[in-house]
Amino acid sequence: MTDDAADAEPRIVADTRCHTGEGPLYHPDEEVVYFVDIPSGDLYRYDPATETHERVLDTDGIVGGFTIQESGDLLLFRGAGRIQPWSREEGLGDPLVESIDGEAESRFNDVIADPRGRVFCGTMPTPEGDPGTLYRLDTDGSLSVAVAETALSNGLGFSPDRRHCYFTETEASRISRYRYDQATGELSDRETFLDASDVEGHPDGMTVDAEGRVWSAFWDGGRIARYDADGAERRRVEFPAKKVSAVTFGGPDYGTAYVTTALGPGEGPASTREEEGQGAGALFAVDLGVAGVPEFRSRVEV
Repeated sequence: MTDDAADAEPRIVADTRCHTGEGPLYHPDEEVVYFVDIPSGDLYRYDPATETHERVLDTDGIVGGFTIQESGDLLLFRGAGRIQPWSREEGLGDPLVESIDGEAESRFNDVIADPRGRVFCGTMPTPEGDPGTLYRLDTDGSLSVAVAETALSNGLGFSPDRRHCYFTETEASRISRYRYDQATGELSDRETFLDASDVEGHPDGMTVDAEGRVWSAFWDGGRIARYDADGAERRRVEFPAKKVSAVTFGGPDYGTAYVTTALGPGEGPASTREEEGQGAGALFAVDLGVAGVPEFRSRVEV
């Protein structure tokens, strides 16, 4: 395992004690990081300039992930397939999608906007054991199935040339790489990018850095890890919290990585930091010696 980046030391920047902290995104208009606590539906906003954070939304319901719209508002992906806009000025708007057939006992988990403003949005398996689904939400608000029968949809990302899409299935301990058609949004020709079945933890949220390398967070693995184009691990950064859930880059130069963690476990009651490690449930920042790139914005009509 080799990497020429300097050693990194994660630091807590928002001590939120989230049950399931997830989905961090840097908002360049506001120069802040948004992230969620999934089961409580709490939306947090961390301001690096003042080193302060606040809870800006308590929905009294699930928020599995969100995108930043071209307008700067957020689009929230919630329980049972609900998709709902939110802005700091107006609060929650009317749902764009109220529910999805077959998802009444499920919820959205991780989502990403694509280069054309569509959104790939995955759902969890149901308590009865039905698999999840990766949907594609087109800019006109229509939904279609992108990948059926997924083993717990999770982190997504795009290659710098926009020809491939990475897709994580946590229960399969796998990151797949699909051929991605930017014109249509279709995914095809799946290949296994990373088989993590023989390492500690399970791949969760992910991002792609400015050099085209994949960074994956490892739930119950206490780390983020960097992989080259062939899926070989080149670096890992350890965290004191066991459940590392997602990673994104932010800041004016996208030079800081922001990492969410969880107290967990799963959907049950939260554990303690004695069980889950120092800082479990907090938002961390870490300087990795490599920059990221801005995430695409959704352009879904609401």
